[in-house]
Amino acid sequence: MSGREYASKKQGMENNTTIPELERAAVLLQSGRGAEAEAIALRVAASDPASARAWFLTGVARHQQERPETALAAMERALSLDPAMDDARQACATLLLGLKRPRAALVQIEELSRRRPGDVKAAVDAAIVLEELGDLPAALAGYDEALRRDQRDFRARLNRGALLARLGRLDEALRDDQALVRSHIGSAAAHYNLADVLLRLDRYAEALIVADRALRLAPADANVLMLRGLALAMLGRDTESGESFSRARTADAAGARRFLDSAASVVGLGEARTLTEDPRQIRLARLLERQKSCDWAERDRLVQGMRQLATELQHAPGQLDEMGLYFTSLSLPLAAAEQQALAQGIAMAASARAVGNPLSPHDIWRGGEGKRRPGKIRLGFLSPDFREHPAAQLHWRQLAGHDRGTFEVFGYSIHRGDGSELRMRIEEACDAFREVSALNAQELAARIALDDIDILVDLAGYTDFSRPEVLALRPAPLQVSYLGMPATMGSRFIDYRITDAFTTSPEEAVRWTEKLAYLPDTFFIYNDREMIAEATTGRKKCGLPESGLVFCCFNSSYKIEPEAFDVWMRLLHRIPDSVLWLVDSGEPLRNNLQREAAARGIRPARLVFAPRLPRAEHLARHACADLFLDAFHCNAHTTAADALWAGLPVLTCPGRTMASRIGASIVRAAGLPELVATDRAAYGETAFRLATQPDELATLRTRLARNRSTCSLFDTARRVRELDRAFQMMWERHAAGLPPASFAVPRSEAAQA
Repeated sequence: MSGREYASKKQGMENNTTIPELERAAVLLQSGRGAEAEAIALRVAASDPASARAWFLTGVARHQQERPETALAAMERALSLDPAMDDARQACATLLLGLKRPRAALVQIEELSRRRPGDVKAAVDAAIVLEELGDLPAALAGYDEALRRDQRDFRARLNRGALLARLGRLDEALRDDQALVRSHIGSAAAHYNLADVLLRLDRYAEALIVADRALRLAPADANVLMLRGLALAMLGRDTESGESFSRARTADAAGARRFLDSAASVVGLGEARTLTEDPRQIRLARLLERQKSCDWAERDRLVQGMRQLATELQHAPGQLDEMGLYFTSLSLPLAAAEQQALAQGIAMAASARAVGNPLSPHDIWRGGEGKRRPGKIRLGFLSPDFREHPAAQLHWRQLAGHDRGTFEVFGYSIHRGDGSELRMRIEEACDAFREVSALNAQELAARIALDDIDILVDLAGYTDFSRPEVLALRPAPLQVSYLGMPATMGSRFIDYRITDAFTTSPEEAVRWTEKLAYLPDTFFIYNDREMIAEATTGRKKCGLPESGLVFCCFNSSYKIEPEAFDVWMRLLHRIPDSVLWLVDSGEPLRNNLQREAAARGIRPARLVFAPRLPRAEHLARHACADLFLDAFHCNAHTTAADALWAGLPVLTCPGRTMASRIGASIVRAAGLPELVATDRAAYGETAFRLATQPDELATLRTRLARNRSTCSLFDTARRVRELDRAFQMMWERHAAGLPPASFAVPRSEAAQA
């Protein structure tokens, strides 16, 4: 707000002796002399308590001095004296929005709308606040209403285009933004929005042209410079991209930082991510994100880029800020050594973020001598997935099952809970449960150290919402990686990885920074109380043909790769009445896979997409499929165990990395070793044989149903006992003053809980 805006506004009820003083205050505000203006306005308010305008100008002066709370109090005082002072009401809304009180701001704006029916500005303001509140449909309706009142309104059209882009309605956003640029050729903001949507549409060269036009209109605008840098990064012009980012920081360091915090969706990385400033990491992250919709157009470029990055890190280790580069890349044909190099880069970045004390937190809180309190071993489990999440289905039973005569179990939730029944079960399964998502890394590490945790078990790795910088602060004497991410974390702050000898052979130990704790049979744990809906789901209801063979792959979409898809399409070609049943992850996925099927001579209709269902119903519909086909580079994990639990045989083909061998470990532990193919040719031939030999497939189903009550995979109590023994062996070695070392856990007797 400035004095210029308000100097000629309605004066209110001021008496004639105070008007010159208030005019002088307005002039001072106009020249940026807020403190002097405030002093004058307050003197007038003291002498004339009914002067709404004196309090209004006081609020403007305080806002100019960056004192929003006291500015708001002054504006509210002005409104109490003159409820018809719309400028004060508008100022209150602006201040409330800046103070992160959007609901209160909306109340003021709605009152303005009632007072000024048909006013376009009020309609746009209301829509902006609704967008801030996350009510995007209502915000869009608000912009539409503003444009109904005035089709030429710049703010309504500008914000509507940006919101459409945010909603993923890119073609509509493009039309809005193109129209706005034509009607406001001199607007940098209009050009910025157009460049933004062109980037989202992967039209990088056009986005750069438009960003350059915006830059000519606003040469020092940090947002424009950052957006231009993104376009250059996607075009592979990394040096120029870095220069554009640098210019943005010079122009407005805080603005450039805010852009990185909020602009990940521009290159398709989702709104929850923060962008790095490294052009290559941005580009590779975007290309990796495309794999989630099975967009393989630039997959070769992606694989080549990831291999080159890994090679460079092997020769000259450095930080990788984009964690998704590692986790999603496990679905690519990268060697274990390449995965390790990437992991070490992520670990280095996590360590750099962890700014701590010279002593680790667990030593600080134990008096600097590392003295341990007597009693049970304290296990801490750290996860962002203690909520309605596939991983959480695995956790609650093992958390509840640990031997309470030996252990105390603490849960640390680092991503907000959802109030679900599953979350409540996890909380009840722990001796102590802490929601710590609001704590920063140092606070969280201190909390874990204060709890005197002996062994901290990370259940996430480098997945979404994980916090490796907490582990880098070393809040516990021993730190262990389990489940979560099927690969090394490449870090010095993880002592052990829990695995099994098939998933991670002893010969591969050299590719692990962690020492390996080998469980018998399989390291994977399943919830043996998982419910399957009783109501049978027929094929017709699932959109499947009543007859013919149904191949199934309910893997996450990013795991579906061209190599496995080629085999699947050859199977459909060889078995004319068969279909492939996949999880429906949205229209882009459907379009891409149907196009890929057509390119391989298969009618798109032979791909059937399963909508999301509640878990028990999802498990029940597995009965409609005949054979689950696993992916190669990153196998089905929980998805494979789900299929086997539901009675559906799983065919898998192990590779050389952990991510590519877990499927086989799970299938072997279910007692079906013949469904572990020796190579991809055998995988295809086994699938064809089973599809054309219904008696053999039926025999496998019968054996799987019989095995469910006896096999290692579904013996949760046994798996927890083996985990307990692994933790005891780790701790015994630590208590003896010995460094971590790989070891094998002896087999426990089978026992069902």
